[in-house]
Amino acid sequence: MEIIFESTEEFEADLRTYSQAEHDIIVQQLHEYSCLLLQDKGYEKRRLHQFCQFDLLGDYASSLYSFIVNYYLRVILTIDDDPIFGRTIITLFRVVDSQFVAQVYQQVGESIYQSFLQPTQLIEVKSNHVKVAAITR
Repeated sequence: MEIIFESTEEFEADLRTYSQAEHDIIVQQLHEYSCLLLQDKGYEKRRLHQFCQFDLLGDYASSLYSFIVNYYLRVILTIDDDPIFGRTIITLFRVVDSQFVAQVYQQVGESIYQSFLQPTQLIEVKSNHVKVAAITR
């Protein structure tokens, strides 16, 4: 199966903020682990992590992951199979420091799955005679 890497403008901009040595490590690790990313082994061996599951409409499932480059660098990416053309597309969305990865992961997920997310519902909660609105998905 062919592997196609695509990158977003945000990924390219993030990459430019790192040194050439860090840039080389990121590219080398993605290349080295690209075949493992396609296997159904445990996430640890593939160096992938999903921080949350997005509540998508229908039978859709999130393909968003955080790829562990090293102790302090993560790449936010999606892995999508294209069975018609016999390929897998890995889209690189962001490169972030590990301390910010959960927040950026959530932002990327909400951005790319915006039209597939369950509609939000407004639930009224009463507490000590005060009405409070809570948003749920």
